[in-house]
Amino acid sequence: MASLALTSLLQQLFKRIYRQDKAFDKYQIRFLKKLQTTSTDENENDLFDECVVQLATLPNNLDDKLSEGRLISRHSVTQLQQIDSLSDAIKGRLLEIQNGEIPYTIIEHQVELKELIKIYQRAVIELSKRSMQSDDNNKGDVEFINEELQQVILELDVGEAYVKDLEKLRLSINNESDPFQLPHHCLQVINLIINSTREERSSSRHFLYTLNDSLTEFYLNFAKTLNATEAGFTQQKDTFVSIEKSAKTLQQQSEEAQDIDSLRNYITSYVSEVENVIAEQEKKKEQKFRHKFQGIVRQIKELQSETQSYQKTLKHQTKQLHVDFLTKIPNRAAWSERLDIEITRLKRYDNPLQMAVIDIDNFKSINDNFGHLAGDKVLHAIAQTLQKSVRKTGYIARFGGEEFALLLPEISQQKAQFVLNKLRDRIKAITFRFKEENLIITISVGFTTLVSSDDQDEAFERADAALYQAKAEGKDRVIFIEKTATDDE
Repeated sequence: MASLALTSLLQQLFKRIYRQDKAFDKYQIRFLKKLQTTSTDENENDLFDECVVQLATLPNNLDDKLSEGRLISRHSVTQLQQIDSLSDAIKGRLLEIQNGEIPYTIIEHQVELKELIKIYQRAVIELSKRSMQSDDNNKGDVEFINEELQQVILELDVGEAYVKDLEKLRLSINNESDPFQLPHHCLQVINLIINSTREERSSSRHFLYTLNDSLTEFYLNFAKTLNATEAGFTQQKDTFVSIEKSAKTLQQQSEEAQDIDSLRNYITSYVSEVENVIAEQEKKKEQKFRHKFQGIVRQIKELQSETQSYQKTLKHQTKQLHVDFLTKIPNRAAWSERLDIEITRLKRYDNPLQMAVIDIDNFKSINDNFGHLAGDKVLHAIAQTLQKSVRKTGYIARFGGEEFALLLPEISQQKAQFVLNKLRDRIKAITFRFKEENLIITISVGFTTLVSSDDQDEAFERADAALYQAKAEGKDRVIFIEKTATDDE
C-alpha cells in the first residue's frame, strides 16, 4: 500500500495538471482510489505503470497555443497603434502591453487578453463618439476594430458551456452595423469570461472535495486493512495453538498407549485433525482470493470500457481543435504544426519546399455589398475548391480572415508557379450569384522557396511580401520572391 507521503505528493502533482484533459481528470480520481486499496508492491507498480501510460497520452501543445495567442495579441496591439485618432491614454496602455513581460502562465495570458478587450472597448467608445462628428472618417476604424475584436474572441479559452454563446456573440459582432452597439458586445464578452472563470473555480472546488473524499476513503481502507491484518494474525495464531494443543494430546496419549493399535489410532486422529484445520484455513484464503480476483476482473472491464470511450472522445476533440469552424479545412494551429514538420524534413533531407499565401481579392466589398453571409459562403466555397485541387502531399489551411496558407513539398519553383496559376484559374472559373447578380472572384498569390536556414516567420514574411506585391501590381496574379543573401544579415 502506498505511503501517506507518496499519496499526498501525487495529490499535489495532479492539482498542477488539473483541467488540461477531461478524461485524465476522471482517471486521477480512479487512480487515487485504486492506490488506496492496493495491498501489494506488484499491484502498486502496475498501477504506476498504467498512470505513466495515461500521462503520455495527454496533448502537449500548450506552448504552441500560448505562443500563437501571444503572436496574435502582439499583432492586435500593433494594428491598434496604427489608428491615429485614438487617445493618448489608450496608446499608453497599448505601449504598456507591448513593453510588458511576456505572459508565462495561462492565467497571465488570459489577463492580457482581458486587458486587450477592455482597450478595444474604450477604443470603440472613443471612435463611436467621434463618428457623430465625422462618420465617414471613422467608419473604417470602427470596422477595423470590429474585425480585430472578433480575432481576439477566437483566441479566448472559455469553458465548454460557453463556447456556443461566445460564437453567437462573435457572429453578432460580425453582423453589427451600429458602431454604438460594439461597447455593449464588449461587455457581453467580459461577462462571458467572468462566468466561465467562476464555473472553472466551482469545478476546481468540486475536484478538491472529491479528492478529499478519496483521501478520507483511503484512511478508512487503511484502517480496515490494519484490522483485517491483525485478525489474520490472530486467526493464524489460533490455528497454531490448536495444532500445538493436539500435538501435546498426542504426546500424552502416546505415552499412555499400551499397544501399537492404540498408538496408530491416536496418530491417525491427530493427523486428521491437523488436516482439517489446515484445509479450513486454505478454504478461507481461497474464498478471499477468489473474491478479490473477481473484483479486479470487474475493474479491468470497467477501465477498458472507459478507456475506449475516452479515446474516442479525445480523437474527436483533437480533430475539432485543428479544423476551421467556417471553412471545414485545417486552421492556423494545424498549419503551424504541419509547417514545423515540413521544415524539419527540409533540414534533414533537403527536398524542395514551397510556401504560398493566398488572399481573396476585394473580399471586403463582397461583405459590404452582399452581406456577411455571402462572404461566409465565398470563403467556404473557395476553401473547399483549394483543398480539392491540391495534391495529397500538399497542405492548405485557413490562416485568418480571407487569407489561406499552402505548403507544396517536393516540388520545384517552376512547377509550383504552374500549380498556383492553375489554382488561380480554377477559382476564377467559379461563378457566384448573389442578389440576382453573377460575381467573378479572383485570388492573389505570393510564394517563396524555403531553405534550410529558414524558420516559420522568415519564410512566411517572404511569401506575404510576395502577396503584397501581387496586390500592388493589380491583383489576380502569382508572384514569387526568392531568399537573398541580405535576408540572412
